[in-house]
Amino acid sequence: MKTEKQRSLKQLLYLISSLLFSNLLWSQTQSTSTTISDSKKAFFNVLDYGTQRDGTEDASKGINATIKSAKAVGGGIVYVPAGNYTCGPIELVSNLELYIEAGATLNFPAQNLPFTKGRNQSVECLTAVPLIGGHDLKNVIIKGGGTITTSNAEWMKLKPRYGGSAAGVNWANLLKSLETKTPATEEEYLKAAPELRPPFIQVMNCKNVTIEGIHIIGSPMWPVHILYSENVVVHGISIDTYPGVHTGGIYLDSSSYVRISDCFIETGDDGIVIKSGKDADGLRVNRPTENVTITNCTVRKAHGAVTLGSETAGGLRNIVVSNMICEGTQVGIRIKSRRGRGGFIEDVRFDNWTMENVGEAIVVTNYYAMEGEVYTGDTTVVSNRTPIFRNIAMSNITINHAKTVLSIDGLPEMPIEGFRITDLIASGKTGMKASNTIDLELHNVRINTEKGPAFLVRNSKELELDNVSTSKPLANTPVIRIESSPGAIVRNSKAYPNTDIFLSTAPNQLKYLILIGNATTNAKKVTEETTTFGK
Repeated sequence: MKTEKQRSLKQLLYLISSLLFSNLLWSQTQSTSTTISDSKKAFFNVLDYGTQRDGTEDASKGINATIKSAKAVGGGIVYVPAGNYTCGPIELVSNLELYIEAGATLNFPAQNLPFTKGRNQSVECLTAVPLIGGHDLKNVIIKGGGTITTSNAEWMKLKPRYGGSAAGVNWANLLKSLETKTPATEEEYLKAAPELRPPFIQVMNCKNVTIEGIHIIGSPMWPVHILYSENVVVHGISIDTYPGVHTGGIYLDSSSYVRISDCFIETGDDGIVIKSGKDADGLRVNRPTENVTITNCTVRKAHGAVTLGSETAGGLRNIVVSNMICEGTQVGIRIKSRRGRGGFIEDVRFDNWTMENVGEAIVVTNYYAMEGEVYTGDTTVVSNRTPIFRNIAMSNITINHAKTVLSIDGLPEMPIEGFRITDLIASGKTGMKASNTIDLELHNVRINTEKGPAFLVRNSKELELDNVSTSKPLANTPVIRIESSPGAIVRNSKAYPNTDIFLSTAPNQLKYLILIGNATTNAKKVTEETTTFGK
């Protein structure tokens, strides 16, 4: 039997070797993501607890045993050295650093798992335990240069979708039931639970969490799910889940004080997503996501590079997204909700973006229908189920080869208020379309299109277009078209050579617009009033 002195010496040798290896990686890659955080922490190597690294046995037994030993002494570093591990779920504890070394690959086969309380698609329910996760914890770190992986296709075979639903028929029935009574019956939750796929990494009701440096390949459902948690850092991770179903990248769900930085995401769903509850269930929980910064990330092949909503019931506020690159995404910036969902999105800023070969570059809409939903145009009476969008600013954005540059759709009963775009240069098949806004402002915006006006605005109040233009005007097409927006201001804008029509309005509406300081000598026709265009 080993003496305490022998065990301490062995732990010290492991620590020295791992630090030497980390220093070697630093000299080669100039990255700090593979550095063990604190050499003063108790150190536990999973190989000392019977963990096999040749993929022949379930390594989660040894890893979880190692984590329990760390918990028994108040926490520490659980070290997973290079190797191939076949894993079941790994349960985290407080004051833990799970360090997955570069060269370590943890493969999680699709399987039926025990249930736990959580959220699926931002709805509270019973769901499968996360593959790596924990709840009600403090001071948790997951880091290293290693890889965690699973097959989305195998999970979809095990737990297929029903029609347009994200999961099976019982999940679809539960969502319908929640609209008449929330919470639903225990029986309904129990029926739906076996149909739900687990998140890959999930922390719930946790404080002081760091996820850094790891590589995620494939996912059963959401790869990183931050739920009801506070003070979370996600830094320098890479996520490759394309073309997985409902996988996406990083999901923030009713959480606060979150920083996401220097991540690479390639996915078949939304890249970085901010949510706060869906419909009646989300209104019951009523917990916002707030105080979030996202910076220096690249997103490819996603539905939306950064998406706010559509689960907005608890509200989203105080969000800053900067220094982003997105390529080949269906949408770049995506802000969405719908009647009946409730909540708000407010005090949000996007700055320093480039977008290449995107579908819709910027979408802000209150008419979104999730997969399996049909937008029915619910009541227009304002209530707590009417979503509110206000105080949103976007600046310093370059967009190339978009299908649609900008789409803004507010509700007649609740227009989008205080939306400002500054310093945007874009090219796309179609330009900007906006309706039902208050205080929409564009400053220093140039949009080149292949068809239609560069700027089309309808049913808006307090509209201001300041230094807007297109450098490639189209024949018989106005640069600016404004309808049913009395008091709109067009100032300091210019018509480029070969401009046929600078400004077009509906009949008898031109007199209600204010034109100040525009350079229109290059336009064959400065203004026109017509009923036919854009209908």
